[in-house]
Amino acid sequence: MNLAFRLAGAAPDGALPLPGSLHVNRRLSLWLRIRREGFVEVYSGKVEIGQGISTALAQIVADELDVTVDQVRMVPASTAQSPDEAVTSGSLSVQESGLALRHACAEARAIYLHEAAAHLGVALAALSVEGGRITGPGGSTDYWMLANDLLLDREATGAIATKPAADMRVIGQSIPRSDLPDKVFGVPRFIHDLTLPGMLHGRMLRPPSPTAVLVAVDTTEVEALRDVRVVRDGSFIGVIAETERAAAHALDALAKATQWRESAALPDQNALGPWLKAQRAETTVVATKTAPRPPQVARTVRAAYTKPFLAHASIGPSCAVAQWSDGGLEVWSHSQGIYNLRTALATTLKMPVEKVLVHHAEGAGCYGHNAADDVGLDVALLARAVDGRPVRL
Repeated sequence: MNLAFRLAGAAPDGALPLPGSLHVNRRLSLWLRIRREGFVEVYSGKVEIGQGISTALAQIVADELDVTVDQVRMVPASTAQSPDEAVTSGSLSVQESGLALRHACAEARAIYLHEAAAHLGVALAALSVEGGRITGPGGSTDYWMLANDLLLDREATGAIATKPAADMRVIGQSIPRSDLPDKVFGVPRFIHDLTLPGMLHGRMLRPPSPTAVLVAVDTTEVEALRDVRVVRDGSFIGVIAETERAAAHALDALAKATQWRESAALPDQNALGPWLKAQRAETTVVATKTAPRPPQVARTVRAAYTKPFLAHASIGPSCAVAQWSDGGLEVWSHSQGIYNLRTALATTLKMPVEKVLVHHAEGAGCYGHNAADDVGLDVALLARAVDGRPVRL
């Protein structure tokens, strides 16, 4: 499945333009919450795929709120609570999400300072903030004591100025990446490591060629295996088992029991040059240059060069987990666009979009596109056959 990327939704008609992704996700509570336990929860719609944005965005939040980076908790993106920022791509995460968070945090800081001034009975201008502690003449409080979700349950105004660069203490500093220690020391944190109670394991049987059609399959031998189920929908076919080893074994048996009808779909890779030249083409002249006088040609050299296609592809395996319950679908994925994936799943499965939840979990990174979205659909189709138990593919 090739899932088309889409832009985030439009802002309300006539709404004041706001910076970055804040323009289409205007509620402050979509971006952050102050917790009584002593930290700030931050919700970005951009996802960590190895580029380090979790650390970069935490630095932006820390500076604008006058807290430490250790007091910032970056919450993995989820359609249950995160702003819709479309796709993490184009090196735009700091530009779009960072700008939005900067302005959202500036407004949150102003709101909490207003509350602190009323609480302490002092002038707003007399207050200062450091490490989340708000100090004024004769007393102090902090974000955590004042924590109230209702304070941020409002739309951003864009009227609060962000800090000038000269006042930044965290941005521009080289600090340790928050995501690297687990990766260096092998601590489970990837989608491939996710284990849910009662989880089953799936394997897909891929066709032998792009346009192959599944003609027949004898599932007798495979279904005779212990705790194995075959799932088929047209040419879509796979297995579910209690363990990954059993799923792999069942897939081998299934492959021997299938018949496919194939047709030519791709050109001969050893003759791509002539094939490309033989295809229809539209030619447009964009510029013409003429020499002031005809050149004196001493010798003409002609040559043709070809090279094989290079795959713009991820070298890591894609993975997803899905679970159906109460008529709804929940998917854990390393997709670069969780809202796009949710829409595509709802469309394909013919169900209301609000019945689909997609949570991001780190997985195999990519430069361009990998199969994270595709495996999300595959595992959703498999999990639909097992009555509420989660399946990992």
